Amino acid sequence: MIKELHIENFRCFGKSKLSGFSRINLIGGQNNAGKTAFLEALYLNNLPQVSTLMQMRGISIESIKALPEKAWDSLFLNYNNQLKLTIASFDENQVSTSLQLSRGSQQELLGIINDSERSGKNELSDLFSNHSDSNFSLLNLSYQMGEQNIPISTLVAYSQGIWAKANRLLDEINLHQIYFISAAGKASSKYLAEQYDLCYVQGHSEKVKTAFNIIDPSIQEVRTLTIGQSSIYLVRANEPAMPLAVFGDAMNRVADVILKLVNHQGGILLIDEVENGIHHAHQKDLWKWLFALTAEFNVQIFATTHSLEMLTAFKEVLLETDSEEAGAYLEFARHIKTHEIISIKRDMDNLDHALERHKGVRGE
Repeated sequence: MIKELHIENFRCFGKSKLSGFSRINLIGGQNNAGKTAFLEALYLNNLPQVSTLMQMRGISIESIKALPEKAWDSLFLNYNNQLKLTIASFDENQVSTSLQLSRGSQQELLGIINDSERSGKNELSDLFSNHSDSNFSLLNLSYQMGEQNIPISTLVAYSQGIWAKANRLLDEINLHQIYFISAAGKASSKYLAEQYDLCYVQGHSEKVKTAFNIIDPSIQEVRTLTIGQSSIYLVRANEPAMPLAVFGDAMNRVADVILKLVNHQGGILLIDEVENGIHHAHQKDLWKWLFALTAEFNVQIFATTHSLEMLTAFKEVLLETDSEEAGAYLEFARHIKTHEIISIKRDMDNLDHALERHKGVRGE
């Protein structure tokens, strides 16, 4: 379980040490307080797929082709790609996993091309035939393991897109399985059907039906069918089976969350704006089910919210639990003197008191 995250020079983070994490972590704060960037830092720390993260951010490959020399700038504090970017996580035993990102040089690109030519892969010379030009940028990724620096990959953005050189297999490093559900993301019907089939084979399909029943108690059966394309179908009493897509965004989101949770034991689930699509009447029951499943499947959740109703439901469920490790509410804000982003872990009794008296608990 991740207990601390140290972030340096990533997006809006200058130098922040964030701690106090539990099994389920709900994160609040004003806009631009670093909530989504925090989730992205966690994601990269355990799955250093920069291109995937950029896609989730809405950065298109066409924009990279147009300005390849600036492709990686948005990852760095104040767009300063000369900085060294570090994201380090610590578990309960203070074991660290530290990812480092740094801008590469033209000389490094020449070295990559020369190495490829020596190995007979001459297509790289053609690919970067204009490497003397400035229209490219390199990004180096590595992990710091004790005194050892382990190169992972080098990414090259140029006028035709992104080229990647893998230096070391990620399975040689002890990383968590990690999954990101973005605020605007919607899982495809095919993906959810495949995940439900996996869940069914492992004997956990009833747990998914229970989650659906939180939103719609009339659902009696869940199954997958291939009619045109694979999809989850839901059956109500005295009604024909209908695809999940016709039940609305809330059901799609609940399916994505629960299936990622039950199919990836021991992993980490990141949910941006967890309240999206979920009516306030269902939020407390959904939290109860998430608390039960994270304990059963040993999954850690980090979720952001702007919703006072979602925060209130979370608080009510957490106060009903017997374990202090079950969950935590953390408020992100700027330090009054340093202006660095800090996390304030709210005691549940104090949070309850503040909510009852309508005091600010979301960075107000």
